[in-house]
Order: sequence, then C-alpha cells, then structure tokens
Amino acid sequence: MFSLFLRQKILMLRNSFTLGGLMRRLPFILLGAGLWLLLYFGTCRVLSFLRVTGTFGEILSEKLLSLVLSGVAVFLLISTVITSLSSFYLSRDIPFLRARPVETGDILKLKSFESVLLSSWTAALFTMPVFVAYGASYRAPALYYAVSSLSFLLLILIAGGMGMTAAHLLTRVFPAKRSREFLLGLGLLLFLVFYFAIKSSLPEGYASPQEFLKTFTLFKTDAPLFPGYWVTKTLLPAIKGRTPDVLYMTLLFGGSALFLFTADVAGRRLYCRNVEKIGPSWDGRGPLPERSYPRPGVAVFFKDIRVFFRDTGQWPQIFIIGALVAVYIYNFKSMPLRALMGLYPFAKEVLVIVNLFMAGLVLTAMAARFLFTSVSFEGRAFWVIRSAPLSLRRFLWSKFLYGFVPLTAIVTVLVSVTNYLLKVDGPILLLSEGTALLLSVSVSGLGAGLGAVFPKFEYENIASVAVGMGAMTFMLIALGLVTVTLSAGAWGYYTYAAKIRAGGFHTAESIPIALCLLFVLLINAAAFYLPMRVGIKKLRTMQF
Repeated sequence: MFSLFLRQKILMLRNSFTLGGLMRRLPFILLGAGLWLLLYFGTCRVLSFLRVTGTFGEILSEKLLSLVLSGVAVFLLISTVITSLSSFYLSRDIPFLRARPVETGDILKLKSFESVLLSSWTAALFTMPVFVAYGASYRAPALYYAVSSLSFLLLILIAGGMGMTAAHLLTRVFPAKRSREFLLGLGLLLFLVFYFAIKSSLPEGYASPQEFLKTFTLFKTDAPLFPGYWVTKTLLPAIKGRTPDVLYMTLLFGGSALFLFTADVAGRRLYCRNVEKIGPSWDGRGPLPERSYPRPGVAVFFKDIRVFFRDTGQWPQIFIIGALVAVYIYNFKSMPLRALMGLYPFAKEVLVIVNLFMAGLVLTAMAARFLFTSVSFEGRAFWVIRSAPLSLRRFLWSKFLYGFVPLTAIVTVLVSVTNYLLKVDGPILLLSEGTALLLSVSVSGLGAGLGAVFPKFEYENIASVAVGMGAMTFMLIALGLVTVTLSAGAWGYYTYAAKIRAGGFHTAESIPIALCLLFVLLINAAAFYLPMRVGIKKLRTMQF
C-alpha cells in the first residue's frame, strides 16, 4: 500500500512539470537560481580571502563550514518538527486515509516520507552551493562530493527522526495546532535572542581585519554530541583527498538508523490516540444578544476581526513581522549618520528614501499575506457571502478596511521611529510621512482588489495563497508602484532642495515639481481604484 501512495505522489509531482506549470514557476526558478549562484560565488570569494592567510586561514575556513552545518542542522530540526505536526495531524487527507482500509504503518511511512522531504528540500538546495564552493576552492576529488552528499542525507534523516519523534510526543501533551504555533514562537524568540546577543557582543568597529577574524574564531560550534559536528569531521578529510574518519561515519549511520527507529516506535504507539484527540471543539458560549450583532454594512469587518483573534494560527506571523521590524529599527539606530553626512551632503535625504523603500517592502509583504489573501480566506464558505443580504462592493471594502488599518499603523510607526533616529525634520519629514500614508492606501487597495481578481478558495494552507502567481503579480506591481512613487518624489524634493541651497526658488520653477506631485497622486489613485473596481466585477461574475 505504501508503494501505491508513493507512486501517487510521484505522479502528482511529474504532472506538475508541464510547460504551463514551468512557465508559472519561472519567476521562482530564476530567483532560486540567482540565490544559488550568489551563495556559490559568495562562498568562493570568502574562502579565497581566508585561505591566503595560510594556516590561520585554513582554521577559519573549517570554522565557517562548521558554523554553516550547525545552523543548517538546527534549521532542519525545527523545520521537521513543524512540518511533521502539519503532515501527520493537520493535513486534510488524514480523515480520508483513516476511513479507508489502510494500515496505520503505511500512513506513518507516507507521512514520514512527506515530512522529511518537505522539511529538507530547501536546506538541501541552498546548502549545495556551499559544498560545491568548498570543493572548487580546495580542488577536492570526486570522493568529497560523494561523501558530502551521503553525509548530508544522513544529517537530514537524523533531524527527521528527531523531529517526528518530538512531533508525536508534543501532540500527546498539547493539541497539534498549538504545538506548531508554540514552536514557531520559540524559533522566533531564539532568533531574536541569538541576533541581539551576537550584535551586542560584537564591537561597533574593528581597528584591523585581524581583529574581526579573531572575533570570528570565538564562536563555538565544536560539540561532539551534535550531528552537525559529525558531518564537519567527516568532510574535512574528504575535502583534502583523505579517507573520512570511520568513527564519524559510523555515528552518522547509527544516529540516522536509531532516530528513524525511535520515530517509528513513537508513531505506532501514539499516532492513533493522538488523532482521536483531534476534533471540533466548542467554547461553551451561547449566541450573542441581538443588540451585540454589528450592522450588515460592517458585519464582515467585525467577523474578520473575531476570526483573527480566534484563529491563533495567524498570530505567529504577526510576531515574525514584529521581529523583523525590531531588527530593522535596531540596525537604523546604529547607522553612522555623521560620517555619512561628512561624505555626502544629501546623505540624510538618501537614507530617508532608502528607509521609505524598505518600509514599502514591508508594506508589500504584509499586504500580500493579509490583504491579498483576505477574499480567499473565506474558502468554501464564500457561498454564504454570495447568498447574504450584502453587496459585494461593501464586502470588498470591508476586506480593504480590515487590512488597511493595521498595515497603516505599522508602516507609520516604522517610518516615524526611523525618522526620529535619523533626526529628520522640516519638509522632508512631512513628505516622508505623507508618502508612507499614500503608499499604505494604494498598496492596500491594490492587494484587496487583486485578491478578488485572483481568488483561491481551495487551499491546504492560507499562506500558500500568498505565494501563488496572483500574489507574485500583486507584489511585482506593488514594488513597481513603490519604486515609481519614491523616484518621482525624490526627484521633486532634490530639485527643490538644490534650488534652495543654490540661493533661491522662483515660482515658475515650481511647475515641474507640482506636475511631479500630481503624477504621484494620480498613479497611486489608479493603483487603488482600478483593482478594487475590477475585483468587484470579478466577484459578481464568478461561478461558485
């Protein structure tokens, strides 16, 4: 039976590689290829810089490999636990498989295969250029490439066995969905602690490159009980053409067999009882009084707010956004503003433009996740909206309002705090704040409108809607809108500031600047109005 399930998965994968499917995935393929080449050439440059220092450089290159493998091992473990919780307990095909004459062992094998594959392909794909770069730098023999592939596969199996075991044990104590959210929050907290600890431990500047390299060697990753250390010790002899250490190869083979066996035992003992725990729950509260129900015009808006606070699965994404914003603001705090202004008189203005562009990226990412997906979030229950005494125009405006308010608040706070850290004042302060508000309106309308043009009511996870072709189209248009708006605004302000510094600004010279401002307002108004209008028409003509 497992071979039948596996064949079905392979056929699904093969059928997805059609010409149309490849064309839809072409932007992702090109982006992945670009990142792959960037990692490869970046690692080659770093190694060429380190190895020119002789023996000390060899130590540093080995330390770099150890750091990479340690980080990848931690990522694999956390990713496998989260993926296993989704695959074993939250996947939509679990009720179907449980209702069929299928042995539990076959379900466990299928879900184990899915969990290990889905949690490791990204790490494998983007660790490969690092291995290839090391082989090219050291001119390693073919033995190194075979050993690196085998040892990394064994590392994946070790992390997979540990992660699946942890997923079964966590679900035995906590609900699967809550366990996944807890792990996401824990991973985010660990990232923040690690980032700020490293940032605070490093000096603000280095007197010499040797001081930087000395600081780099202080990071400790040599833990003999850690699987990443076993892989490092296996690869170091192979990269120089020597036979790998038998001890560490044995540890990798034995560890993968042991943890996979442990995951199988834990699954057979706990899986059936864990699945029986999963079911619909009732919070014990009865219907609301009639006066507590909102008016029909704002019913969808209040419904979305209640669903958000009820669906804790969306909360970790807010925490992730908050963490990224905190890291972003912290980096702006350490910006050497005085030194930059001494080099270039418009350094502060350039930083304001860069800050607005980064805020536009944050706004686009949040709108893609929360506004573009807002219509699709209705799922199969969209027929309720169609049959309700509610116009689709009011429905889409409620979706816009639901995302516009928090997104505008976050972007406004982000721009205001960074402007304060940059000591921005005068006209450029008002211009930056007004631009942030204008982009919040236009990008929010663009997200809600295109989300109605490209809805996807059948989905496994709502986050998958934010990475489809419709979402890619929205993000490309939104980034183009941000770029055009900031470019036109920067030209207008630079023209004005240059005239002022040159000695005066005449009224006749304000006409091009006024036209530039009018162009910015018109293009943002079009980006807001047209998608909303087309989205309403698309919802009205949709067959559901």
